[in-house]
Amino acid sequence: MAKPISNYVTFLAGEECLYSVIKRSAHSLGWKVVGEEESDRVKRDCHVIWVDKSFANDKRFVSIQPWQRINHFPGMTNICRKVRLAQSLELMKKKFPREYSFFPTTYVLPLHLSSFRSLFQNDGQSMNTFIIKPDGSAQGKGIFLTKRIHDVENLSTICVAQQYIRNPLLIEKKKFDLRIYVLVTSCCPLRIYLFRDGLVRMCTEEYKHPNDKNIRQKCMHLTNYSINKRSDKYQRDEKETLPSNTGNKRTISWLLDWLKKERGELAANELWDKIADICVMTILSILPTLRREYDSVFGKTRLQPQEQQPTNTSSSGSRDSNSSFEKSRCFELLGVDIMIDTKLNPILIEVNHLPSWATDSPIDEFIKSRVIVQALSVINVKSHEKRAYERARRKQSRLRLRKRRQSVDDLDQHDNDKFPSVQNEPPATTKRQPVFVSNSAERKIRSIYEKYAPEKLPHVKDLLIKYRGYEEWLAMKVEEKYTQVNDDSSGSSSCSDEESESTTTEEDDDDDDLIEESERAVLLEEDRILEDYDRIYPPKEKGCISRSRYKEMERYVTEKDEERQRRLTCPLHEMRSNNNGQAENEFGVRGNLNRGDGWIGGNVHVRQNKQETKVFAPPTKQQIEFASRLYLGFSVEDTEVTTRSVKRKSRLLHHNLIDEEDMDNPFYRLIDRVRQAKETSKQTRGRAERRLSCRSGKGAASSLRHQNLDLELEVPTVKIKPQRNAFLPKRI
Repeated sequence: MAKPISNYVTFLAGEECLYSVIKRSAHSLGWKVVGEEESDRVKRDCHVIWVDKSFANDKRFVSIQPWQRINHFPGMTNICRKVRLAQSLELMKKKFPREYSFFPTTYVLPLHLSSFRSLFQNDGQSMNTFIIKPDGSAQGKGIFLTKRIHDVENLSTICVAQQYIRNPLLIEKKKFDLRIYVLVTSCCPLRIYLFRDGLVRMCTEEYKHPNDKNIRQKCMHLTNYSINKRSDKYQRDEKETLPSNTGNKRTISWLLDWLKKERGELAANELWDKIADICVMTILSILPTLRREYDSVFGKTRLQPQEQQPTNTSSSGSRDSNSSFEKSRCFELLGVDIMIDTKLNPILIEVNHLPSWATDSPIDEFIKSRVIVQALSVINVKSHEKRAYERARRKQSRLRLRKRRQSVDDLDQHDNDKFPSVQNEPPATTKRQPVFVSNSAERKIRSIYEKYAPEKLPHVKDLLIKYRGYEEWLAMKVEEKYTQVNDDSSGSSSCSDEESESTTTEEDDDDDDLIEESERAVLLEEDRILEDYDRIYPPKEKGCISRSRYKEMERYVTEKDEERQRRLTCPLHEMRSNNNGQAENEFGVRGNLNRGDGWIGGNVHVRQNKQETKVFAPPTKQQIEFASRLYLGFSVEDTEVTTRSVKRKSRLLHHNLIDEEDMDNPFYRLIDRVRQAKETSKQTRGRAERRLSCRSGKGAASSLRHQNLDLELEVPTVKIKPQRNAFLPKRI
């Protein structure tokens, strides 16, 4: 009897899964391959989705649930497009010119056409050869070589221009490149693996320096398999089972053995370490963008941390049930193209997020099947994760509803206690288990207690409940208390011990910074499954670039990305952060003017230094008493507050309610004098009005009115001479 489909790990291999080796790899793992003929519901609930076609929208990513996996990261196209790759690497090259010298100087056309034209002579010719590549091309389409500026002045699409490598390393007098396979299992934290083998793709024509005669021969200068396989000189493998490494496509393991014989084992190993560093630094150049786009797509459907019980068994069980949903929903297999010069310096050509998985020859089947099978095994997807996720989501909705009801009960209880006593301590609120606790603060406090005070570990939950809302302040105080004691004790040690242990502590610090304790188990499990892969980030062994240098690169690209996001999102009239240590300008603000000093009318934008966020401490008992007095309408300094005074109104404004014992209050005397002055002025005004009315009644006012009317005024008379109309004709 066949098992139902719900008991299998389902693998969606629809019309967007183009290669048969991927389906065979899923079958070899015991998964159920779902084809295009299945219903939409079955295809929507598949555990693993494989896509071999480019898609521009994010609708496919949004539909991915926490228990599903897809073989692409949102935002990985930032290094797979040639223009974006050049922009990211050029930005890192300004800060780290020695490390990022593996990528040639790139000009984006027609954006940088003026600077690119300066590399040519007045007649439009150049002694150097340049290779022109369209931004979104693949399989060698649209690529050409040129020495004339006239060939790039009227381009129909956006292209990149790079100086052609004149001294490539040759095998049997033929030019070649390497196809390296890189696996990214997570972006936060970043985990990168490099496949130990790969493909060597050779040209079919013997290499000669480009000139006017051979500059158009693609099979001599371009190493793309899709171009050289059409040539009559292309040689395939003779054997059908294992690669013979005699044709135009060979393995990298054969190349490394050949280099060990020609250049020595040390040179071959150093070359492979440089290739690994190139892969890491290329992905680090877009790491903030990769993480931001991943969070923007999958952050809304992520499960929140659930309530943890005080017992150890229940808390560990809840942590185990949610650990599977915290895994990365994406993984990516990148095809990195590398070229080597005669000095064994690797040079990055491009990065492909949709590499070809076609198996035209036994060497393709031998390499690509191992790459895909181990990559699918490491994502560690389970058939029961869907049911577990639905149970966890229902449980979280019940907890959220319980919290909402509990908050309503607390509001009702607060309304019943309208007038609490302020002389005594305010009534204590009922203790309840917090639904959402700051996990970072709890982990920090537990780590400090485990190191310095293990006996206080059972009281961590009570501390977090007591200082709910101030977890960061609590963690800061605990750290200050125990780290100061540790610093004092370590300061008393001898200088010789510090010097002897300095090297070991630095390496331990690097390990702690790069690999957290919770990630060690995941890394060990992935290292066990990926037998033919080497972990290159976090680095397992010391390579050409130190671990601290990698961390410095990550900090730099993060700062640049934050600065770019502030410029795009902040309005122009707001203050923008700038570097510290700048002097005050003429406007009294520390920072630089944004639009120059020529703006008039006060419309000048100033960049202000970013201030650190303040961690607020919980209120003390005295502050709570003061707040209660202010809430009741009394002064903070008035400590004699009774129930009788609470029921009365204000003693200053409504003075009719003041008792006789408060008559000595100077404010009351002042109000009384103002009231008496108003009454006196009112009486005086009334007497004046009555006196005036009496005079009018006796006829004095009427006689005065008659005297004014009987005055005779002599008005002078002025004779006005009539004017002639200007429009009438003048008499003669």
